[in-house]
Amino acid sequence: MQNYLRETVHAQAAHLRRQDALAATAERLRGRPEVPAEERNVVLDAIEDAHNERADQLGNRSTP
Repeated sequence: MQNYLRETVHAQAAHLRRQDALAATAERLRGRPEVPAEERNVVLDAIEDAHNERADQLGNRSTP
């Protein structure tokens, strides 16, 4: 029970930190022009490609 409660408190704290970081980023970006959709999609596609490549690398590891 203690372990469960400790993990729950840690998860809640991490959630609150992420929410604070997102709010701070939103405040910093307020009033700036939006990134064009085409540029945003290029970046998101590159991130997805990198994630897929890493997943492939991890899936192809040989076991000792």
